[in-house]
Amino acid sequence: MKAEQVRRDTRREARPAIRLLARLSRVAETAFHEAGISLPQYRLLVLLDAGGRRAGEVAADLGVTRPTLSSLVDGLERNGLLRRVPVASDRRGVRLESTRAGREALERAERQLGERLGPLVEPAQAELASDLVSSVCKALDRQAVTPR
Repeated sequence: MKAEQVRRDTRREARPAIRLLARLSRVAETAFHEAGISLPQYRLLVLLDAGGRRAGEVAADLGVTRPTLSSLVDGLERNGLLRRVPVASDRRGVRLESTRAGREALERAERQLGERLGPLVEPAQAELASDLVSSVCKALDRQAVTPR
């Protein structure tokens, strides 16, 4: 089989998953909006959920520029969901930490999304769906740490 044919077949096989992701993204955006945060703000709060991190690390992990990160941080800080903490050993360094309100917003957002996604999976398929999601997340984590 020619390379072009393989690419076309792969795209055709992936099409349902691609379309599902687009639809789920919209569901997530709506749920997070109702919880008072945006999808990009959610992603930032998830990164900070395990503890504060330096701004440069966060920007790299999110795959955004420093100006984009500053915009996200400004909005979260203005709403009391995040705080900037100076790094004592580096005068220019800033550590980002979620506040109690930020952790509560993250919890609300995940609860809202869970309420929307739960009914979409038949109980008999829940374990299979969970295994699939877990497998994809592990692959994404491996991809994120693999040098390019």
